[in-house]
Amino acid sequence: MSKIPVIIDTDPGTDDLTAILMCLACEELDVRALTAVGGNVGIEKASVNALKIVELSGKDVKVAVGAKKPIVRELVTAEVVHGKTGLGNVRLPEPKMDFYEKDAVETIYEEAMLAGGRLKILALGPMTNLAIGLLKYPELKEKIDSIVFMGGAMNLGNVTAAAEFNIYADPEAAKIVFDSGIHMVMAGLDVTHETIVTREENRRLHALNSEPAKVVAKLIDYTIDRENPFNRRGGVMHDPLAAAALIDSSVLETEHYYVDVELRSALTRGKTVVDVFRVTDNEPNIHVGVKSDNEKFLAILEGMISQYEV
Repeated sequence: MSKIPVIIDTDPGTDDLTAILMCLACEELDVRALTAVGGNVGIEKASVNALKIVELSGKDVKVAVGAKKPIVRELVTAEVVHGKTGLGNVRLPEPKMDFYEKDAVETIYEEAMLAGGRLKILALGPMTNLAIGLLKYPELKEKIDSIVFMGGAMNLGNVTAAAEFNIYADPEAAKIVFDSGIHMVMAGLDVTHETIVTREENRRLHALNSEPAKVVAKLIDYTIDRENPFNRRGGVMHDPLAAAALIDSSVLETEHYYVDVELRSALTRGKTVVDVFRVTDNEPNIHVGVKSDNEKFLAILEGMISQYEV
């Protein structure tokens, strides 16, 4: 069976690094490119971080530079979470490889055309690149098989009381993608907050010998340390859950709902509004994660990262 072509649209990002390494290790996936977008950090840092992660993996994957700013709003970043470099407590060597000659939008379009409708996208940051691509190339929506994304929530926010960061960072882009008709799977805060790696569980990653495993284990420690003030029992795995759902969809239980994005309210701008009780006449557009299997997630995480062992 042929491998599944994948593009990872990303704003690396501590948890992005782990998610990317998981996908690059998966034998069933053919990761065609990383397309960088400003989010957790600005586009310059995000793009360089993507190069660093590819070189850490030892894989041959191109990196394309994407949008510098959201469609409407000014750029907001999350360096308070991910550190000034975006990679927390990890320092990776300066990259030797160059960026791909085409930008993120053109790379997504190019790979979608080559894949003939089989391309899957893992979206780990704001959806600016995807939205611009759909606006520039309306036919693109027919050439993308599906989008698995980390973003949004049914019941909570993390950058405001109502909104999750990736959607809040470019809500107009998210709405364009949500309304595209592309098959979408959402790993939102409701399920990512159920997906935990404890310090004891992370010792199994520390026991691995490869450099990628050491980096992942160190970043999970960073996440656990940061989560402690919130009295959580471990580090929350936001982007890695979305990656796991791409690798094995059974890790995430979903319900098919209509989801919209609030664009106008000063109080709730960027909130994903999920029509759980189907009170609107709108057709469901997103398979929304409602429960994650933490044990299965841990098995996928460890299984993928252990692939880097020499």
